[in-house]
Amino acid sequence: MTAAVLSAAFFFLPSCVTYYTVMPELNSDGSMTKTVYAQADSACLAGNSSSHPFLFEPGDGWTAEALPRTISTWCLDDSATYNYYAVRTFRRGDTAIRDIPASDEYARLPYLQGKERWNRRWGLFFNTYTYSCTFPGIGNTMPVHPGSCMTENELQLWFGTCHGYQGMNGVEIYNVMLSPLFDKFTHWVNECYRQHIYTTICSAASLELTPEQKEELMEWMRKKYDFYDDMLSDGKSDWFIETARRMSGISGNQAFLQTAMVQAPEWEQTMSALEEELTAPFCYALMYKVRMPGRVTSADTDLTDNGLPVWKVDGYRLLCGDLTIEATSRKANPAGFILCGAIILLCSAVLLRRRRRR
Repeated sequence: MTAAVLSAAFFFLPSCVTYYTVMPELNSDGSMTKTVYAQADSACLAGNSSSHPFLFEPGDGWTAEALPRTISTWCLDDSATYNYYAVRTFRRGDTAIRDIPASDEYARLPYLQGKERWNRRWGLFFNTYTYSCTFPGIGNTMPVHPGSCMTENELQLWFGTCHGYQGMNGVEIYNVMLSPLFDKFTHWVNECYRQHIYTTICSAASLELTPEQKEELMEWMRKKYDFYDDMLSDGKSDWFIETARRMSGISGNQAFLQTAMVQAPEWEQTMSALEEELTAPFCYALMYKVRMPGRVTSADTDLTDNGLPVWKVDGYRLLCGDLTIEATSRKANPAGFILCGAIILLCSAVLLRRRRRR
């Protein structure tokens, strides 16, 4: 799949996303068992472990094998089918362990950089269990931060976990309603392309336009190109050459055009690599379902599935910044009630004995 197809498919067609369901289960002793469900190909099902479907390497400590039967699960606006899983139990002190990427292309994905924390706090009558996982935001890794095109409220409405849309983000909203924010989203995508093209030309020519000249260039690019609609087009080197020609015309310095005439084909390949890097977070989505001892007392999500709190973690939500999922549960401690009862009985017996002596 070419980079252009990646851009179009994974930015805007959620059905092309590869889903994983991640189920952390806190155990009563404070350990945590994590199960990850995925869809494997025939080679993996036939026993080729190098063909596993996970973003991480299920090495030491992990058990990976085919499911007894294929299962399907709900993913908000979509569904996923799984036939393979990996499971591992982590001790209470294993919170610093990080997953090893299955390949170099996965190394920078935010999904492998989540910082998990879980804990059991002992109480006399109730034990409290907490789980959290924080994924790094990706807005700052984009050529242009989405906050330059949308307000914070708009970002939260379009991408964030909004109670008004039952936890849906921009992709799910767009499937059920037309939003005026979609125009701002496409504007942001265009700004990313404009900034990348401008930065690439300036870096190669070791020159920059003045702020006024740059604004003139950007206005020209806004009128001439719609990169959002032209993602699938060929001849992207022409974008660099035409832009460089305009930059030379605005500044009176032919170095921009001369550099582009030589390096544009190379820049086209670089743009393809950049597109793949930028769109990678949108190629995958994690459905987190946390199972905890006792009764869940709080969770920062309104979504549940068979009583389990559910979160969707994807590139759209991470555009808003770091994303933390967290939940707390409470489980009765029988030993505490037994101890308390024994103390009450003992005290009652002592008091009764004293009364009899009187």
